[in-house]
Amino acid sequence: MLRVNFRVLWREATRGKSIYRILMNECLKLWREEIRGTVLDLACGQEPSYRRILGLKNSEKVRLVGIDYNPALRPTIVADLIHSIPIKDATADVVIVSGFLHIPPDPKEFLKEVKRVLKPGGCLILTVPFVFQYNPEPTDYWRFTEEGLSWLLYNAGFTDFEIVPFGNRFSAVAFLLGPFLRPRWIVAPLVYLLCLFLDRIVTYFKLRPCPIGYAVLARKR
Repeated sequence: MLRVNFRVLWREATRGKSIYRILMNECLKLWREEIRGTVLDLACGQEPSYRRILGLKNSEKVRLVGIDYNPALRPTIVADLIHSIPIKDATADVVIVSGFLHIPPDPKEFLKEVKRVLKPGGCLILTVPFVFQYNPEPTDYWRFTEEGLSWLLYNAGFTDFEIVPFGNRFSAVAFLLGPFLRPRWIVAPLVYLLCLFLDRIVTYFKLRPCPIGYAVLARKR
């Protein structure tokens, strides 16, 4: 089960990060060494926290290309990713897709597009929600189980992948109750800490898991 350092939990919670975001970012730390070459950050928004966690910025090691439909967010490329990715075949060493796969009506076709733009040996870093509020941006079609993700990845042409769940029953409750945790700077960290402790206890009862979401590393052969 994913462990989170107390100091990290407190710092990120007082910054206003949800327990979903904190646990997701802890998962992404597992793959920091994958970040190199041309990195496409799809549906990137404006300076998402995972960029800080992954050390994701332009440097001698990384060429970062952000793509988003909203020009106000100042991405490198403005494009509607629901239909296609406006990048040539075999261009990217890494593609990051965080919190977007629930938006396209056909996520399998979107993943095929991701595979198309990856170089051989390149990797996809993906995060998806499981327990999550309705969140139209501008649409909200899907929630994903581990089996569903495996099916989508395999049928999109990815045969080498790892799926990591994050969160469980109590942290999922903490996430859904997040708007009510006030004052946030003191209440949220304490509730998150308690819920992560209870999640660890729940594992001994052999109940079926109920993660908040999943993080995925998939490689193009």
